[in-house]
Amino acid sequence: MTAQSFCYRHRPDLKPVRTETAREDLYKELALLPAADQQSIATAWTTFSSAPASQRRLILQGLLTTCCTSQLSFLANSIEPLLRVDFTAILPTEVCVKIFSYLDAQSLCSACQVSRTWKAIADDDILWHRMCQQHIDKKCHKCGWGLPLLQKQVEEASPAPKRADRKPWKQVYSERLVVERNWRKHRHTTRKLQQPEGALCLQYCDAQNILITGSTEGTATVWDLETGKVLRVLKGHSRSIQALQFDDTKLVTGSMDHTLKIWNYHTGQCIRTLEGHSDGVVHLHFDSRILASGSVDGTVKIWNFQTGQCYALTGHTDKVTHTQIYQHNKVVSSSADGTIRLWNLDTRSCSHVFQGHMGPVQVAIPGCLQQDAVIMSASLDRTIRIWSMETGKCIRTLLGHTDGVTALAYDKLRLVSGSILGTVKLWDVASGLPMYSLEEGDESAKSITSVKLSDAKVVSASHRGEIAIYDFSKAPSS
Repeated sequence: MTAQSFCYRHRPDLKPVRTETAREDLYKELALLPAADQQSIATAWTTFSSAPASQRRLILQGLLTTCCTSQLSFLANSIEPLLRVDFTAILPTEVCVKIFSYLDAQSLCSACQVSRTWKAIADDDILWHRMCQQHIDKKCHKCGWGLPLLQKQVEEASPAPKRADRKPWKQVYSERLVVERNWRKHRHTTRKLQQPEGALCLQYCDAQNILITGSTEGTATVWDLETGKVLRVLKGHSRSIQALQFDDTKLVTGSMDHTLKIWNYHTGQCIRTLEGHSDGVVHLHFDSRILASGSVDGTVKIWNFQTGQCYALTGHTDKVTHTQIYQHNKVVSSSADGTIRLWNLDTRSCSHVFQGHMGPVQVAIPGCLQQDAVIMSASLDRTIRIWSMETGKCIRTLLGHTDGVTALAYDKLRLVSGSILGTVKLWDVASGLPMYSLEEGDESAKSITSVKLSDAKVVSASHRGEIAIYDFSKAPSS
């Protein structure tokens, strides 16, 4: 629905309203006639205006029967604009706001150009608040568009500012629309950081403005995400760090030295070392209660932060390449044995095995897609697959990489993947087609070891230590 489509038929109990200019023109034309004719015409108008509604209709019907074709054409052309009325002039403001709520964002902006009254209604904060609720951090079911949450800005605004200091919702929508258009049109700035050793894993936080990487030399490096400067280097592992994750207070690293370490990354202090795997730790994931780790020894271990207890989930026949906790009581794991497993932590058993990849599965990420619980997986067989968590079936295969897919990240709006030959691709999950490549790979390129995705950035790391930051909040200067 567009702004131009809004017109209300004139209510039958209201008199047609001519503009002052039209009235003046009419009386000027009447003044040109002889006095007798002016009097008879004025008498006819007075008779009609004083008659009751039923008689007015009868008078009009009689006049129409006496009109010729040219006169009827004149009537048709004259009546049509009179039947149009600006509904904002006769309806309560609350009703007008409700009508405007059915417009999309583009039509609301068009409505602002109609008149000052329309602009005041179309800029109503309630309308744009609803528009933000409909689009931000989700795909609108009406238009298919989604806008980034821009978590950093949300957290910077906390605690909530005073009403007078808060941004209008239209401005909030506009800022996010700029970022979303940058995503769609492949507009971003690119920065490269170089770690002397190979970078095997990474995580970043826009709110804290930090990036942490794990290296082949067993160190974890804390970077200032904005300046690219190294804040500190955490040393303690004797072999490469394959996995890491951090929150506001702690960092957990997993290493090929068979251990996991918990750090205060703000100070660089190692708080605790977790020992239990019989081989290198390849991946880890934690929430507020537990930590799940996957190892070359083929097991998934669950560590309880509160009780300190640990137990193993067994079933994979090769190294576990990825683990992720889902809904607090489930864990999804992938393995070089080509399978994905869904574990029930209440029963400590495997509830489903997903089979279909023709090579080692590098990543398996649980989540939601169009309200359905799914698992996104990437494999060295060059494919990305989407699995139904309910049925265990592969519901879509994404083809586009010409080499093995080694890294994967996705959110509610988009998906990004990295490959052995250094390609980083952005995908349209709805169509299953690649949108474009952020980085093109070749035979001499660096293998992508990790990719991470946020509302406005993609960050990738390679085994050669190159860290690429693609920032869609900033369009490149021309």
